[in-house]
Amino acid sequence: MNNYYDKYGRLHDKPCINEEPKSNNGWLYTAYAKKLGIPLDIQKLSDCMEACYEQSPVPHFNRSPGKQLPPMSRDEILGLVYLDIIQHDGDKTPWNFSPYPIPRFNSFKLAAQLWQLRPSLKRHRNYFWENNLDQIYRFAFSVPLVDRAFILQCWGETHTPRALFYRAIAFVDSLIGKDSGIRWLKYGKSLEAMQEEFPEDHPLKNSLTNK
Repeated sequence: MNNYYDKYGRLHDKPCINEEPKSNNGWLYTAYAKKLGIPLDIQKLSDCMEACYEQSPVPHFNRSPGKQLPPMSRDEILGLVYLDIIQHDGDKTPWNFSPYPIPRFNSFKLAAQLWQLRPSLKRHRNYFWENNLDQIYRFAFSVPLVDRAFILQCWGETHTPRALFYRAIAFVDSLIGKDSGIRWLKYGKSLEAMQEEFPEDHPLKNSLTNK
């Protein structure tokens, strides 16, 4: 039987080898499991996350203990917030999750780095740290606006001015965004798209087919 859980108690989309993960988004898939009511070892997950937190060069989370690259993704941040592992406590805010120091803003340097991105500005976030485009870190490593209403909702903040502002953005996104598991997590939509993401013997697949 395939084991999709790693040694830290996280669930993955691919089978683990000797309890070592073969994917980078275990926190997100574990959040899916929580939403479906699959039992989780929360203490084990919390201990893992504590081992992932580093103070230098800037306070940030690694994906796994001792694994600095690739940097933490937006997907993983949403999973950690939903699992109630990242809470609203100052130092560990997920609004910026770059492991690199954000430099002083320099409009000329930013313009040069944007010019370097030609002919397409549409790049994966990892491209920016691989090529040291530091002026773009503040944008590439910040949580997208469409995700912030979900984060605030998980933290119990739903009626403040900023929460209402982000909810308006999220509402539009819920109508026009591409189907995905993340949309299912945030809005309760795209169940069919979720089912297509996992193999037949996956714990999430088994739970989804019974919904």
